[in-house]
Amino acid sequence: MYALRSLSKLVWGANEGAETFKLASGVLYEERPGAKVARKCIYKDSELCIRKTSTPYQYQLVAIRALEEGEDLSDSLDDERSFLIGIELKFTPTTFEGAHGFRWNDVGESTYEFIVDESVTKSVREAFAMAVARCAWERKHRREYTEADAGEVKEIMDRAEDEELERLLDSVKLDDADIEAAVGPMSPVKSRPVDPEVAAAAAAPIAPPTFDLPTEPAEMADGEITVSALGELYMFDAPSGEFVQVAKEVALTVVEVGKYEYYMNVASNDRSFTSQVIEPEMNAVFNHDHGSLIWNYFDQNRAYSFSMVTVDAKHYEALHQGMTRAAYETLNQESWNKATVASQDYILDAYEEDVDMLPEPEMWASDEEDEEYEEEEEVEEEDDEEEDEDEDEESDKEEDEESDEDEIDKIFNRAPGSQGVKTSREVETESESESESESESESEDESEGESGAESGAGADTGSGAAKNSKLAVGYKHGRSFVVRGSRIGVFRHTDGDEIVFDTSINHVDDTRGREFTPSTMMLHEQDSALVLQDAQRPNELFKMDLEYGKVVEEWRVHEDVPTVAVAPTTKYAQMTGDRTLVGLSHNMLYRIDPRLRDNMIVQDQQQAYVTKSHFTTAAATESGAVAVGSAKGEIRLFDRLGVRAKTVLPALGEPILGIDVTSDGRYVVATCKTYLLLVDTKLPDDANGRTGFMKAFPQAQKPAPKRLQLKPEHVVYMGAPISFTPAKFNQAPDAQGSEKTIVTSTGPFVVTWNLRRVLGTGRGDAYHIKQYQDTVVADNFRFGQDRSIVVTLPNDVQSVKRSQLAKPTRESLMIRSSGSLL
Repeated sequence: MYALRSLSKLVWGANEGAETFKLASGVLYEERPGAKVARKCIYKDSELCIRKTSTPYQYQLVAIRALEEGEDLSDSLDDERSFLIGIELKFTPTTFEGAHGFRWNDVGESTYEFIVDESVTKSVREAFAMAVARCAWERKHRREYTEADAGEVKEIMDRAEDEELERLLDSVKLDDADIEAAVGPMSPVKSRPVDPEVAAAAAAPIAPPTFDLPTEPAEMADGEITVSALGELYMFDAPSGEFVQVAKEVALTVVEVGKYEYYMNVASNDRSFTSQVIEPEMNAVFNHDHGSLIWNYFDQNRAYSFSMVTVDAKHYEALHQGMTRAAYETLNQESWNKATVASQDYILDAYEEDVDMLPEPEMWASDEEDEEYEEEEEVEEEDDEEEDEDEDEESDKEEDEESDEDEIDKIFNRAPGSQGVKTSREVETESESESESESESESEDESEGESGAESGAGADTGSGAAKNSKLAVGYKHGRSFVVRGSRIGVFRHTDGDEIVFDTSINHVDDTRGREFTPSTMMLHEQDSALVLQDAQRPNELFKMDLEYGKVVEEWRVHEDVPTVAVAPTTKYAQMTGDRTLVGLSHNMLYRIDPRLRDNMIVQDQQQAYVTKSHFTTAAATESGAVAVGSAKGEIRLFDRLGVRAKTVLPALGEPILGIDVTSDGRYVVATCKTYLLLVDTKLPDDANGRTGFMKAFPQAQKPAPKRLQLKPEHVVYMGAPISFTPAKFNQAPDAQGSEKTIVTSTGPFVVTWNLRRVLGTGRGDAYHIKQYQDTVVADNFRFGQDRSIVVTLPNDVQSVKRSQLAKPTRESLMIRSSGSLL
């Protein structure tokens, strides 16, 4: 028993995320039956550890890639693989070419092997296998394994796929020396250093956490109970970073208080915890493996995150289906029963965290060299950036916001040498003479902003009240454009991936001299023009010639068809001389040709729907196929203009605020307020590799959508509901299938997802993040790469390297301007 309790201190006594029990040296392999490469080396030098999660009685088996000399963890996009420990893992001993190790199953078809270094002794391997079995027992019984009797432990052993594991667990005897060996240094391979404070905390008695529950509701919502589930209730304790049990048994009920209006009540015999309307801001996450629901709750003072772990699978399925149904009916204002069975399955998958998607494209299997090259480049840049970044952040803290706006206005009010943007001829003739002044300008800007662009974020209207609002990133001449009231700021990208103010277009007027604030801005005709729209005149578009900085044409698209959105006709039409563009009204998709008179809608390239579809946004592939999102949440995939959609993906209910698609049409990312929806459009089992743009999905084989969202516990640190800006893939016109990163923002945070990691691990919450001092209003990658991101703030424009975004932590997520929120 003493040996068991010693092991408990090392593994079970650590805080969430602690990795104190490990095999410190080995090689990780993946076996994929049917793949071209059946056995693949994932990490040549790595360690295998048991990690405690924030959910009680849940542990992960984690393989972590060892660091190379001089490498930083933030540079790597794939530094670990994690697996939930349970009976279904089938964790067993194995051998490979005479070397010992362990073998286990993933939730998909893959099997993993970790072959340990020969310096790892048999007693160490046995101790680690025992620890994994104990973790599996805790997950099954939801109690500490020290409470297990011999029969219960044998139940875990009997479930093991390999009889050798049963023999191993029956015969192994642990003493203090074995346990000490299991966590001691095994090999000179470089791995993550263990914080002495963490090690001390793991060995010390754990004090019960203290936290404040939200105020008990004055009354609980009353109505018809549509679903009820029992389970344990936990609340995220921000200081400790763990979910802490607040009630051993609670009832969660979904109550219909009116037609398509639902509340969720959570209460125990002792007290009521929450009674809240079911809405997107709950940020609900279902996890089948954990049998849990995690969600956010907001009161007037702060944000909270609760987790309910259901008593069994039956209660979990009832909760999952009942909550999804209530959310659907609330958002769509129609009965769940009107949706087809295939649509219901699609929606249920979208609300669940651990949904399997199709395998990643085979071409990505050979991209390791490119990634290594990028990592080396970022490592080289990092040392040069750290000192400047520290100085810049100090400067930012000292700057007063009002003085920033005054300085910006001064810059935009100065008379530039030309109202237009320099053409290629001007750039070539002036490049040599500009080099010295450009260097001086950059040094001044760097002292004021993080990456060199705080001077001149945009222009204000005469009242000084205007803020930056829109961003367009150019491919030609290295320019980006920012709308600020009725002015447009022009910014130049430098060779060092920085951004500096160049000039401004001081008045956006139509051809009759009427000033307006652009509500839409799109680069057009090889970046020689901007297509603008005035929200007050939705039937018209305006063409601004960037050489002159003036609106030179007004396009009255159609007398009776208001245009709600425009998009390029192909993914990279911006780089061509194509004068046409894609237009959307609430119920029509069409091609706009400005060369036509009176009615500029091409008659044989329009598709109208009888009922209002409430279209909101569109994006095109390189071949001209178009993805369209709607306010209902539907996604339509068209192979070309002028025909009905080949595929209609069901509405989850939230409006789609933005949509983007990869060049080949394989992946679509749709932005909703509180999450991104990633859809793989490849048809399953299609011999020709076609997508949903080319052919309709079989009725029973809708794609499995993946919700990319922030963890509810991270939202607690951020202190405010999520509100994403339209997400974008990086643009890479010179390389097929190379869009591998997604960028968006919410509040003062810029967020990126690595597409390869999302597809490889199935995790929608594996993101990197960076906080700014003000709200991010727009963001996008610099054209042609994903190393640099253009970030637009209300009074600033900055360029940030993607390597500067890091995994979220409590310190990085706390809102700086308001101090400690918790």
